[in-house]
Amino acid sequence: MSTIDWSSPASVTSALADVQRAPLGDVLRRLSALVAPLVPHTAVAQLTGFCGHSPLKTTGTDAATEAVTSTDLGRLASKVPVGAPWRGTALLGGADRVLTAVAAAAPDGDGSLLVLIDTPADPLPSAAAELLQSIWDLVTAHLLHRALDPEPEQLARSRAASGERQRVTAELTSSHAVTLTAVLATLRSRSLSDPAARQAATDLAASALIDLRRTAQEDPADSSTLRVFDDLTAELSPIRRYSDVRLSLRPPETDRPVPSETAYAARSVTLTAVLNAFTQDPVQHVHAGWQLTDNALTATVRDDSPNASSDTSIAARRLHRIAAAAGGEVALDSEPEWGTTVTATFPLNPAETATPSPLDGLAPRELDVLAGLAQGLSNRAIAQELHIGETTVKFHVRNILKKLTVSSRGQAAALARDAGLTPSPQP
Repeated sequence: MSTIDWSSPASVTSALADVQRAPLGDVLRRLSALVAPLVPHTAVAQLTGFCGHSPLKTTGTDAATEAVTSTDLGRLASKVPVGAPWRGTALLGGADRVLTAVAAAAPDGDGSLLVLIDTPADPLPSAAAELLQSIWDLVTAHLLHRALDPEPEQLARSRAASGERQRVTAELTSSHAVTLTAVLATLRSRSLSDPAARQAATDLAASALIDLRRTAQEDPADSSTLRVFDDLTAELSPIRRYSDVRLSLRPPETDRPVPSETAYAARSVTLTAVLNAFTQDPVQHVHAGWQLTDNALTATVRDDSPNASSDTSIAARRLHRIAAAAGGEVALDSEPEWGTTVTATFPLNPAETATPSPLDGLAPRELDVLAGLAQGLSNRAIAQELHIGETTVKFHVRNILKKLTVSSRGQAAALARDAGLTPSPQP
């Protein structure tokens, strides 16, 4: 980047335009070079709440960037007011560093944070602070626009990353929940002495740590259903051994390779549903089984608790999200005094039967706004429902009409209803 004359608006805007023209992966590096004369630094980190693909980005020296985590930046964000750059010492990557941070707001409230690492410790001059804030505000607006109207390749990467993140999060959450439940079961077991219970709990925790390291290994594209069910059985074995609740498991009668995301989604749903059943009081028996056909993998979990479970509960919504991430569906059949049955069905040939939806190019917030249009709500009513500004709703409506290539709200609403779009459940 050529030398910038900071007293010349034309020179500054030309340099800023060079940053905004960069490919997304190079924006932060060019921004770092742009602001280096204002605020010397060795590395830069960026956290954007509206980017589902990669909210955390870094550039600079390896030692600084490799240690930065989104947790560090999220903690720092609470100290940095929007519109007023902050300078001070904070924990970043396990060490105290002198940082200069600047925050910008976005229409939906999911703002952005820019952190310059290893900067001078003396107070930031007011002129430099104002200029740094203005630059970051403009870059944030540019990044938000590209996030809401992504290029096809970027949209595909975002969806793949989002789906994989949901799958891994669901798998790790279920595994940790199983470990904690098993540890508690051993410590509460009436059949074990105190020393034996402590030893069993220690062994379980050690095994869990080994399993955590194993999650770093990449799964193959396809997985054997019997092998995954065997892993599931092994994971649940401590609960079966020490809990007072009887847990029976039935593996699939046939076996063949299925997509790994399908097999592990079925495993996560089964683990979650089993743990949900164990929390029902009273429950004496829980049964889990898989069935594999030519067209689908079905996971079923049934308990005998007389307390009916609600399909709108937090636990049920989590089951729906886990299944949906792999293209599956969950049905919950609960009868008071008889028990609850959870059935998750994962189609095995979605690529052959799936029809592209006209809504595929819309961002999540745009889908929320479109659901409001489908209900016939005004911009003000949609803003109140989603807790965002009316101006923001108008901004999303314009983008929706453009992406759906329609000219009116009514046409967009008709497309939404034809595609089966319904409002997202509110927590």
